[in-house]
Amino acid sequence: MRWTIKPKPSEEKVKLLAEALNVEEFVATLLVQRGIETFDQAREFFRPTLADLHNPYLMKDMEKAVER
Repeated sequence: MRWTIKPKPSEEKVKLLAEALNVEEFVATLLVQRGIETFDQAREFFRPTLADLHNPYLMKDMEKAVER
């Protein structure tokens, strides 16, 4: 596995998100680099509902683990 450095995001997007979330700009930068650009997207990321979570049975051998 190789590390991939993402390009620096738009300063405007970072500042808007940092202000909306009341976080430091470096935190907002990480979020924007991961495709999280709005308050609502950040809320879904930090406080997901059960409907937002992936089905755990999509993981390999989950059924075997459950049987144990």
